[in-house]
Amino acid sequence: MAAMELHSKEKLDMDRLLRQAKRGEAEAQLALGEVYLNFKDYWRAIYWLKKAAKQGSAEAGLAIADIYRSQNKHKKAEKWYSLAEQLGLDATNLEDHDDHEHDEDSSAYDSSNDGPESFEDCEIAAAEGDVEAMYRLGTYYEDQNNTQMAVHWYDLAVVEGHIQAAFNLALIYSKAGQKKYALELFKLAAEEGHDQAQYRLSLLLIGEGQRDEAKKWCEMAARQGLISAQFQMAALLEEEQYFDEAIEWYKAAANKGDIDSQYNLANLLAYKGDREEAMRWYQAAAEQGDAMAQHNYAILLQQEGRIEEALTMFKAAARQGLEVSQQVLMRNKETW
Repeated sequence: MAAMELHSKEKLDMDRLLRQAKRGEAEAQLALGEVYLNFKDYWRAIYWLKKAAKQGSAEAGLAIADIYRSQNKHKKAEKWYSLAEQLGLDATNLEDHDDHEHDEDSSAYDSSNDGPESFEDCEIAAAEGDVEAMYRLGTYYEDQNNTQMAVHWYDLAVVEGHIQAAFNLALIYSKAGQKKYALELFKLAAEEGHDQAQYRLSLLLIGEGQRDEAKKWCEMAARQGLISAQFQMAALLEEEQYFDEAIEWYKAAANKGDIDSQYNLANLLAYKGDREEAMRWYQAAAEQGDAMAQHNYAILLQQEGRIEEALTMFKAAARQGLEVSQQVLMRNKETW
């Protein structure tokens, strides 16, 4: 059973994604834009999608067009749909397009009928009490690594009831080690149904030793479909040996393609003696490139006499540097 021990894995790292995006990696910029789009944070979504589009991402250009269409900005939508079609042929067209648009719409700010059209307008609107403008300034300064100004504007937006600002500000405090303020703000957003806040709150509460309270918030986020919360909920239940409930939460995330949930689910099913289901989930994680899943799946294949398939999996894991698979292959005089 030693080969099938639970191995913890890192979850999605937004900080790493943001660093990659700031370094100019188009895929990270596109992914970050999509994350903000899922949060309905259209301003920051457009900010990063435009950066990806400038590097030739037609998918980013199409996403921008869709946002503008949903906001009834049909001229802008038409421009971006047209541009998205051209990106594969000549990405430099976008630079000309953005230069032409600059007076109407700064590359970092979305012009809208119900909000400020430029950075200067945004500052004026925020000074006049526009809560969305306060939030936008907070996101701008945060992206520019000006934490002091980001905190200033987020704080003002929070006072006016802006939930996403509360969440963003909580993240800043959490990273700075100011747990008291982070807890207060995460809870504020969590109570309004913010799934990421509920999940983050649960992590902080676990660190504070408040496991039952943490589980309550984690389950709320998990029931909203947040994959990281579903994984965390399963892990907590597994630690408490509520295996059947843990399996259900692992399955919820595994069915959405979460590789860590697939792997841990397979481990738990193998422990409970459900070999067939364990093999199915090890295979799912293995096909996504998880080295330990490849190794464990290879063991089960070998036990069934499917030697060639087992060797293929051992070699796949060995090529990723997994020593235990390399040792198996060396004992059998196999290369990888």
